[in-house]
Order: sequence, then C-alpha cells, then structure tokens
Amino acid sequence: MRSIRRNTAAAVVAMVLAGAGCSASPTKHLTPPAATDQPAKGGTLVIALAGEPGCADWLAPCGTVQTGFTAMGRPTVPRALDFIDGQYRPTAVLAGEPVVTGGPPQRVTYRINPKAVWSDGQPITSSDFRYSWDQIVNGAGIANRTGFDQIESVDDTDPRTAVVTFKVPYAAWRTLFATILPKHLLDGKDRGGEMKDGYSWSGGPWMIDHWTRGQEIRLVPNPRYWDRAPNLDAVMWKIIPDTAAALAAYKTGQVSLLQALPPEATAADLHALADTRLDVATSLGVSWVSFNTQKPPLDSLAVRQALAYSADRDAVVSQVLGPIKPDVKAVQSWTTPASARWYVEPFARYRPDPAKVTQLMAADGWAKGADGIWAKAGQRAQFELLGSTAKSNQLVRQILQSQWKAAGFDVSLADAAPAAQADREAKGAYDADISGFAFPSDDPGRCAFLCSRSIPSAANANSGQNITRVADPALDGAWARVDAEIDDARRLDAVKVAEGLTADLVPGLPFAPGVATLVYSTARLAGPVSNNVPYPFYNLNEWWCRGGQC
Repeated sequence: MRSIRRNTAAAVVAMVLAGAGCSASPTKHLTPPAATDQPAKGGTLVIALAGEPGCADWLAPCGTVQTGFTAMGRPTVPRALDFIDGQYRPTAVLAGEPVVTGGPPQRVTYRINPKAVWSDGQPITSSDFRYSWDQIVNGAGIANRTGFDQIESVDDTDPRTAVVTFKVPYAAWRTLFATILPKHLLDGKDRGGEMKDGYSWSGGPWMIDHWTRGQEIRLVPNPRYWDRAPNLDAVMWKIIPDTAAALAAYKTGQVSLLQALPPEATAADLHALADTRLDVATSLGVSWVSFNTQKPPLDSLAVRQALAYSADRDAVVSQVLGPIKPDVKAVQSWTTPASARWYVEPFARYRPDPAKVTQLMAADGWAKGADGIWAKAGQRAQFELLGSTAKSNQLVRQILQSQWKAAGFDVSLADAAPAAQADREAKGAYDADISGFAFPSDDPGRCAFLCSRSIPSAANANSGQNITRVADPALDGAWARVDAEIDDARRLDAVKVAEGLTADLVPGLPFAPGVATLVYSTARLAGPVSNNVPYPFYNLNEWWCRGGQC
C-alpha cells in the first residue's frame, strides 16, 4: 500500500489549501549546519501540529490524516524505503538496496539488517513483512490496498530475507512496505483496537510516551534503536489547529517549529522575524474539488465540465498562496510540477469561458431562471461545497462560490471537522468538497483515487479512497496500465492517456499544489533540518537543541 495520507487534514504535513499539512519539495532545502556546530544532547523540541488523527491505526481510514502519521507513525513504525531528495533510499531496517528481478514473475528481495529490532528486543523479520501484507490485503477496515493486492506471496522462510512475488508487473513497488507492523505483538489480535489510541512498541528511533487528544503528543527515544540514537530528550507536538494561534505561539517562544501558516501570513513578515528561517516550496501534494459523481446535479458530465469552465483556478491559488509563494500556479493534473518527469497538463483546457458554459448547459437541457441560476425539469443547479474550518480552506470555497454563482450555479458552504468530512466522503453523503492528499513520492499512479474498485462500499467497509465515485472501464484500464508499465518512457505515455481521460470525465477539479512551509528558530534548533519531500522529519533523531535546551 502506498502511504498516501489525506489532508482534510495525510496530508499534512500542512497542505495550505486542504487545511492541514503539505509535503515538501525536493528542490529546496535549508542550509545544513556548519561543521563547527556540534550536536548537543538533551532538551525537548516543541512543534506546532495542525491536527490529529481519529486513531493511530495507520492502515485504517481514521489513521489517514497526515498530521497524525507525521507526529506518531513515521517516528515509530519501520518502513523499507524512504523518499529523500527525490530518490528512494533503504532505511536502517534493510541491509542494503532491495534486489529486483523482472521475471516474470516480478520479485523483490528485501534483506533485513540483523541489528534491526523492535523496542522489546525482538528482531524485525520477514514475518513482519508478511504479516503487514496480509493485514493490508485481508484485514478489516483498510484504507488503501493499492499495490499490495498485486502481490502473489511474501516468502518469510528466512527470517532475515523477505521475498515478495507479484502477480503482474508493478511499477510502484518502491512505495510498498511503508508501514511494517510487529507480527509477534499483533497477530491474532484486533489490530485496530490495539493501535487506536497509540501503542507502546516501536521499530523506529522514537516511542509514543503519550497522546492527549486535542492537546499534545509526546515522543521519547526508543532505547533499543540500533541506528543513530536521538539527540533530544523528547519531542512535543502541540496540537494547534488554529494556524494564527500556532504562529503566535512561535513568536512567543512556546513552539520552536511550525509548518501550517495562516492565510494572512506573508513571506516578508516571516523573513522579518528574528532568528527565524523560512523555507517554502511546491510539494507533491495536490488540492482539488472532489465532485460526488453520483449526486445530482454533479452526476451530469456537462455540469461538471461547465463548473470547470467557470472556475478561475489561477485566481484562487494566487489569492490564497501568493503571499507565501508569489510564483505559484494552478496545477493541471493529479500531480504537481514537483513530479517533474510525470507532470502533464490535461486540465489546462479548463479556463474561464462563459460561452462554453452556456453551450454545455444548454445542450444538457438546462436554462437559466429569473434568479440567474440554471434549472432543468424543476431541478436547480445547486449543491453544497464541504470543507474544513481552516481559514485558507474557507477562503478557497468562498472564492469558488462567488465564481460559480456568477456562472449560474447556486453553491452553499458547509464546514466539517476532518473525521466528520472523511466519514461523509466514505458514505457518499456529500455533494462536493475540498480534498487534499500528500503523496509519499513522485510516483504517478492514481488508481487508488480514480479506479472503480476503490469506491467506498460495503465490500471494503467504506474504506476506498475514490470518493468521487467515478466508475468508467476505460479510466480503470488506463490507470491500471500506469501501475503495470515498468518502462519509464512507455509509462509516461500511459500517464498522459490516464490523466487525459480523467480530465474528460472531471470527477474532480485539481487546482493547487501543496505548498510546504517550514518555519523554525535558528536560535533554539540545530541539525540537518531540511524541507524534504514528503516528510521533513525523516531524520528528526539527528536534530538537537542548541545548548541542550529548546
């Protein structure tokens, strides 16, 4: 399963437009510490966190909120590979690069570091790989099975070697095993119940000391971690959903680092703060308007296309993100320019075009009433646009509401907490909403969001991520080819076809790249801090407090 995290809050990292976190870009990093800047031991680093998950079961829908996985999941759950500086690298769990044989069948061999152990001293083994695969494919309440459902078997005969055999070629194999769970602690138990409120075990450099919902998450070093032990005594994530309050907490020294910023913040203002470093970059995350293609009037292709021709997405992005990143542009596909080799622009056709709107709506049997709103057979062109309470998210919806009203669409706005929004999406109890996702790499596969098998249903316990409920055989086949094509040149051709078909059907309207911001105090925090995509805290164990106190 690709570790794709939803940013209703994900993920999201704090995706500005989705109202949570956003992943970072590989194109820009903070200046590394000077050679004379030696690590200090001790101290508690306090970081502002924009939100929290519904649970700490990272395989379940309630665990897909990116901020929760950022604070608790990645620091404690081992994974096979990390995406760092635009490349995959083996983590300390592995003894080296995985070995791939093209087959058929395709096989990937993971050799496990003999020093790798869980926090109770038990070794991390190939059985943990097999258990994690089995849970994702056969377990209850799984958010995303993409990729793992293409695995035929995981051979755990040798405890130090996991041999993964695929049913069909799978191009995105590097995105798998981003969550490896301890078989000896969870097998035969209710995984969701055991992990719901946190867990006492770890396979990473940190352990969860406590999670006080709505207040804080505290991490402490894992005493049995076999690689680089943390310099810090603890990391405290202060849960501050109000981005203005988070910035105020930073200015008063209550937190030393934050990602999510209020929409009124500007780069100039932040650069003017003493002993402060700001890094801003386009990320791999994407914000879009999701249309529920099974709800009138959005079940009409003509209506969805007319809405796309009514939206000035560049104006939305410029108004909301411009103060922090003046050169930002609307995205034109389900990827961003940070995914340089895969980025195409099929949605560029959708620019404000009143004549096209009229043509589409009239051809579909709609006519404007005396109130200027389109109507057809007694049905008005009206729907609700759902989103988070984040100010940036609200601003996006207000702008779109105004643009669509001018074009003849009656749009009402509704707020929802992340968990409530995710629940409504899963049940199809919404018309349209602002969604955002943080992707763990530049892999272009999007079947998890756009293929019919990923529609939330009783069969997958409403855990599928195709919340638009678009169901089109040609689209399914196109995105399946993207996942199966190993050759990069042919895969790019497949991406163009799949993205083009998606733009034709308009199950949603992508409009903004994630913009990653990292703001921290250079007077208090030191170490190899970087705005890495998609997770700037991948080396948090190497950071330190100056003088041992943050």
